[in-house]
Amino acid sequence: MSASRETLVVPFLAFAIAGLASPSAGTEPKFYDDDPLWTEPVTQNVKSATDYEPDIAYTYMVNFFGHPGEPLLGQPAKNVNTVDEVPDGPFFVNRAGRIPLTPELVARAANTDDGPAAGPWAIVSGKSSGVTPGFSIRDARGVKWYLKFDPIGWPAMATGSELVAAKLFWALGYHTAEYHIIRFLPADLVISDQSRIRPPGEAERPMRHEDLEQILARTNRYPDGSYRAIASKALPGTYVGRIRYAGTRADDPNDIVPHEQHRELRGYFVFCAWLDRVDAKREQSLVTLVTEGGRKFLRRYLIDWSSTLGSAGIGPRAYWQGYQQFVEPPGVIASRILTFGAAIPAWRLMDFYESPAVGRLPRDESSWDPDGWEPLVSNAAFRHALADDKFWAAYKMAFITEDMVRAVVAEAQFDDPAAEEHLVRDIMARRSRILAAYLPAIDPIVDPVLGKDGILRFRNAAVTCAAALPPQGYRAAWSTFDNATGVTASIGVTEASDTAVPAPALPAGSFVKVELSCVGASITSWEIPVTLYFRRRAGTWQLVGLDRR
Repeated sequence: MSASRETLVVPFLAFAIAGLASPSAGTEPKFYDDDPLWTEPVTQNVKSATDYEPDIAYTYMVNFFGHPGEPLLGQPAKNVNTVDEVPDGPFFVNRAGRIPLTPELVARAANTDDGPAAGPWAIVSGKSSGVTPGFSIRDARGVKWYLKFDPIGWPAMATGSELVAAKLFWALGYHTAEYHIIRFLPADLVISDQSRIRPPGEAERPMRHEDLEQILARTNRYPDGSYRAIASKALPGTYVGRIRYAGTRADDPNDIVPHEQHRELRGYFVFCAWLDRVDAKREQSLVTLVTEGGRKFLRRYLIDWSSTLGSAGIGPRAYWQGYQQFVEPPGVIASRILTFGAAIPAWRLMDFYESPAVGRLPRDESSWDPDGWEPLVSNAAFRHALADDKFWAAYKMAFITEDMVRAVVAEAQFDDPAAEEHLVRDIMARRSRILAAYLPAIDPIVDPVLGKDGILRFRNAAVTCAAALPPQGYRAAWSTFDNATGVTASIGVTEASDTAVPAPALPAGSFVKVELSCVGASITSWEIPVTLYFRRRAGTWQLVGLDRR
């Protein structure tokens, strides 16, 4: 990045990253030398960060009665680069579709070792309050881990679901912790004078042996006396609160795009719908202050995945979860009252598959509607998601293959082949429904490349993923483009019946603009062109801009 541009990044990041600053006579160009940006610049150190811990009741109330970020409703995402992608940064890292994922890589995900080191594990603190029992330990290397368990009678359900969801979300691009499935005996645990606990209604005090017994008594125990847990490694940095889904953090000088205008937080809705992560509120995240590359900045993590897939953490997923919110909107409640309950929710008529290993899942997802999915409590980013945000998310999912899903499910060690097979089918069926719903919704042209041979090659994401039939052909309207003034001059129009459209004779200028659209498509929105910008460098054409609006 040039020094002159770096001075503009902080006050104008929303425009510089998104490429939305309109060129005007000799002022700011539309594209800079380093476009498209694939890494969000961290230009300032976070000097001090306030611990932001939202109250759960407040979270429910503000999203039920209020509408955070409402003035920005309908506006496009502002944290995308000039090719309409989210750069790597504190919220997100491009993996699916950007790096070559393999089943082995996705099964490993964020893991850097094999879990807690063998030997006595010293309990740091116990968790006796809340709905899910657990505690933290330090292993023989001094590394801190958090342990969570399966509820009685549901071996592997909560821990396995948590591992599957965390690893798939890592593949999609989110920051997650390391997760490992472990087995241990109570004799492997050590309670010391430093072990602490805060029982309900009491002050924090030293942990006692009976406290550990009470925690383990609420978890599933195997006949040999052992316990299964999911161990997550403590995150790097200093804890400073949770992710906000609206507005920005005043203590983070790099955080200037309102979070409801972050594409990765809007697209998070689609991913949550895929894996039925109904508990997606702020408490299921962590923000830490980290130091890397000489900069201090805030990194956002997603955590706590036990309420996903067929699990509700403390038991199997409730029949209604994923189909309605914890507290339904006033209009829905009024409708039920006025009809005297005659409108029967669809989930009451559904058939469900149940297994102690994976919990409760719909038996058939072939007619599932992702737009009808509901979290327990919504948020501003979810409500602001537009068609292009959902398209972005769906296209990320297209790179998650069945082999990857099977590798992650195997890593979860459910120990029930029939249940594992149903879980894989459920995940893949919901993926298919999401691709069918969101890929055809807008012009699905992706991955354009203008070759030295003068052929513009690209893919139709909806057709590639069997989510729609191909159009009769494609039309490209070519123009020169002056990067300093924005002035264009038509070169010509070319067409092709497939995804390889020839270019006309291109002049020697540095930039060319292409308006690429479908011809004879059954979906009218495909006729709205995607605007592409290519820059010539060293005799080759580089995609520097993509605008779906």
